[in-house]
Amino acid sequence: MKCLINNINIDSIATYVPSKTLEMSTLSDLFGEASVNMVMKATGVERVQIADEEQTASDMCYEAARFLLEKEEINKEEIDGLVFISQTADYRAPATSIILQDKLGLSKETVCFDISSGCSGYIYGIFQASSLIGSGACKKVLVLAGDTTTKLINPKDRAQRMVFGDAGSATIVSRGDGQMGFHICSDGSEHDKVIVPAGGFRTPSSDETKKEKTDADGNIRTEENLYMDGISVFNFIIKHGQKSIKTLLDYMSWEKDDVNFYAMHQATRFTLHYLLKRLKISKEKAPTNLKNYGNTGPSTIPLIITDICNKESGFDSSSLNKVIMCGYGVGLSWGSIACNLQNTNIYKPLK
Repeated sequence: MKCLINNINIDSIATYVPSKTLEMSTLSDLFGEASVNMVMKATGVERVQIADEEQTASDMCYEAARFLLEKEEINKEEIDGLVFISQTADYRAPATSIILQDKLGLSKETVCFDISSGCSGYIYGIFQASSLIGSGACKKVLVLAGDTTTKLINPKDRAQRMVFGDAGSATIVSRGDGQMGFHICSDGSEHDKVIVPAGGFRTPSSDETKKEKTDADGNIRTEENLYMDGISVFNFIIKHGQKSIKTLLDYMSWEKDDVNFYAMHQATRFTLHYLLKRLKISKEKAPTNLKNYGNTGPSTIPLIITDICNKESGFDSSSLNKVIMCGYGVGLSWGSIACNLQNTNIYKPLK
C-alpha cells in the first residue's frame, strides 16, 4: 500500500526509558564470557533499560505523553484522537488506549485505538493518526508506542535477552501544511517467525505451555515466551526493508542522497549495517543507539530520533527536511514513512 497524505504535521516527539539498567557483561556467569562477547559484537547491544516489575508499556507512554502535553502547552481538549501501539497491553480487555484517555485527562470526545504491533508499530501508528486527520475526523492525535518486551523473554534465553529493552514514546500529529508519504505491507504467512506461541485463545495457557524447553542452540524458553527465528527475520529485513525504502523514494520522487536522516528500526547492529550497505546509505545518515537501549520494539524509531536529534543536544534541525522512517518486524509486517521534521519539537529521552 502506498499513499500520500497532505495537510499533516508531526508537531513533537518525546520518549521515556526506565531507570533500571541491565549490563550485558553481567550475564557472563550465566551464558559464558566468550558467548556474551560474541553476541554483543554482533548485536551492538551493551546494555538495555528494563521496566520495573509493575511498570507497564502504558506507564512509560503516559510519562512521555504527560511531558509532551506540558512542554508543548497543549490544551487537552485539543486532542481528539489517541492511538496506542504495543504488544504488551495492560489487559486483554479493555483497550489500553481508552484507559490512557482517562489517565491523561483527555476529552471524552477522544476516539481511541489500540494497535497490536511490534517493531513496525510506529509506522502503523503514525499512519493511523494521519488517516484520522486526513479524513477530517480529527485535528490533533496523540500516538503512543511502547513495549515491555523483556517481560516476554525467558531469563535463560540468550538469543532474546541480549537484544531487547523497554521504552515508551509519545508523538503529536496534527493538521498542518505538510505531507507524509507511506508504504506499508504485511505477510501473515510468516507469522510464526516472531511469536509468543501460547497464552492467547488459539493456544491457551496451561501447565504444558509453562514448561521450559531447550532449543538446539541452548536457549531455554517456554511456549509463553517470545520466540524469534533470527535467520528468517534477518533475511526478511534485508529483502523487504531495502525494497520498502526504494519504493517510497521512487513514490516521493526523492533521491536517496537528498535524505539527510534515516530513522531505522534498531534490530541489531549487524542487521542494520548490512541493510545500509545494500542500500548504499552512510552510517552517519542512519545512526544507531543499540549500544545503550537495544531493540525496544515500536519505540526504536522515535527513540533514535529523540536520542540523536533532540533540541538539547544542539542538533541542526534544518537537515530534517527530508526524513525516511523504516520499521519491520512481527507479523510479519513492515513499512516506511517519508516526512519533514524540520519544525518538529524533539526532546531528549526521559528517565
